Amino acid sequence: MHKSQKKTLLFISLTALLLLIAFVFPASNKTFALSSVKANEPELCYQCHEKLKENLSDKYTHFLFKEGRCSSCHDPHVSDHKKLMKDEINSLCLNCHKKLANLLQGAKIHGALKRGLCTDCHFGHSGKNKSLLVKAENELCWDCHEKLTDQLSRPYVHPLFEQGSCSSCHDAHVSREENLLKDKPNTTCRKCHGPRCKAGEVSISTATEKLDCTLCHTGHSSQNKGLLGPYGHTIFLEKKCEQCHNPFAANREITTIMEGKSLCFSCHKKESPTHYIDKDVHVKDAKNPCIVCHNPHASEKKNLTRNESSLCLTCHENTERRTAIMEKSLKSVNCSPITDRKCFECHMIGCSSEQPLYYSGDTIAMCVRCHENQHKTSHPVGPQVIDPRNGQEITCITCHSMHSSGYNFMLILDGTKALCIQCHRVRT
Repeated sequence: MHKSQKKTLLFISLTALLLLIAFVFPASNKTFALSSVKANEPELCYQCHEKLKENLSDKYTHFLFKEGRCSSCHDPHVSDHKKLMKDEINSLCLNCHKKLANLLQGAKIHGALKRGLCTDCHFGHSGKNKSLLVKAENELCWDCHEKLTDQLSRPYVHPLFEQGSCSSCHDAHVSREENLLKDKPNTTCRKCHGPRCKAGEVSISTATEKLDCTLCHTGHSSQNKGLLGPYGHTIFLEKKCEQCHNPFAANREITTIMEGKSLCFSCHKKESPTHYIDKDVHVKDAKNPCIVCHNPHASEKKNLTRNESSLCLTCHENTERRTAIMEKSLKSVNCSPITDRKCFECHMIGCSSEQPLYYSGDTIAMCVRCHENQHKTSHPVGPQVIDPRNGQEITCITCHSMHSSGYNFMLILDGTKALCIQCHRVRT
């Protein structure tokens, strides 16, 4: 057979084969799939999920649900996730909510979002509340912040707090401000009212207009008029400003009758300078070391301490980063001083302490305050129990890491074996 004839025959054979394949197998898998289903999306879904279709009449609907794009979130055949979700709930939501996903990097995240799921607060399809909330805003917030409801009985209550309009001031997901405020306290407050601060009959607004309003006022409720406090320096709440300050005059700098810590120690005799470490790295350069940690006017806390998360994390960024990684990888982090960044619950800076890491008390006793039941069944600890590796007393932090751990219960190593054999090595 001639060479050209062979080529022609080969060409005819290949063409016939391709035609056969095209006839048996349609050109597009998608076309084949569409031709084999009983109906198109979403009507096909509603053949079984008929009641779900009724939710389209709700006041608020998720746009994907309204448009019938079920397969945007669900796999119609099989999934590793409940309700045949295509991915883990939070990942699936953040895949569309890019702005929120970007904000979550390096900002303060609401504990509910950090430890839970988007669907804990939001319906995926439709609902009767704005933003598809599963409950009315105030009811939803108070499910977790139940203790805040006690503040409603105080004589003076902020109107927005009383109405349960939490989102007027707070962001429910993430913020770069303390307490998840939408903006800086000064900016947030001035959206409704400007500074009207007075000392006696003298206006001191020029001195306070750029200050953080929460240094003196609470955003929720107080026993004191003007929402001062709720906890305050006695002489401040009694408006006896002259005990600490020189006489006020309009448009003039506010000064104190004594400089630095001498002013504080003139009244607080028990907290004398002998209990204070002047060279402490935290306060050595401060004009008045006392007010590094304490607010001289009012605070949300009984001991008038400042918001330590903003104070401490300014320098301890690495600690915050490690803690955030730990919280993300572990579901068993439920230690309030850590999750809520209440540094002063465990640490005491500036004042003398014989404990390591500026602990505010004995390490074991400090943990037992919250973990009383765990202490009763824990590994033996205390002065009579010595770590064979270093000859030191075994305490809670011998095995637990407070800020960085990859193991359950914040253990420094895997508790099933690796941690135990550090001390209990089998000797042959």
